[in-house]
Amino acid sequence: MALADILEQIAADAEAEAHEIIARAEEEAAGVRRDAEKRAAERSARIVAEAEADARRQADALLASARLRARDDTLAAKQALIEEALGLTAAGLVAVEPSRYARFVARRIVKTARGGEEVLVAAADRDRLAALPEAVESVAREMGREGLALRFVDEPAPVAHGVVLRGARESVDLSIEGLIEAERDRLVARFAEALFAQGEGDGR
Repeated sequence: MALADILEQIAADAEAEAHEIIARAEEEAAGVRRDAEKRAAERSARIVAEAEADARRQADALLASARLRARDDTLAAKQALIEEALGLTAAGLVAVEPSRYARFVARRIVKTARGGEEVLVAAADRDRLAALPEAVESVAREMGREGLALRFVDEPAPVAHGVVLRGARESVDLSIEGLIEAERDRLVARFAEALFAQGEGDGR
């Protein structure tokens, strides 16, 4: 074979091998590209899923927090209503017609008194309870407790409304405020029951 033919054959073989190398490289590059795209897609999907899960967690946390705030606000509002109801109860007792008010206070005095105590009337109630001695006498007869020998003194009771029963060793607070405080738990329970029942009925 002539030298020219040999050189031509070598060139042809080299070109063929080069084409083969290039084809393999392109195939490998395409595979690398496909793998990279697959990994990128998987990573992107994972990132999206994690972001969605994180968003759901944040939304759940915000919802739970909002529900807690709403519950706390509702409880605070109902507590405020209960306190207002207690205040209105006291105001309602003080505002009743004087003769009824006197009998109401008189019943408390007769039930509590042991005999011989002094009765101090709140300054704000002095006029409205002017008939209190007569009311106490009447109630005592009705309850079979005559002879209590109570003394109504001019010294004002250190309370806003109602009276103080002062004995030799102790004083008993028979004020309207004292009555409300003594009955506070029972009144709060009744008011709360009414308020919560109302809330349930309204769908809250």
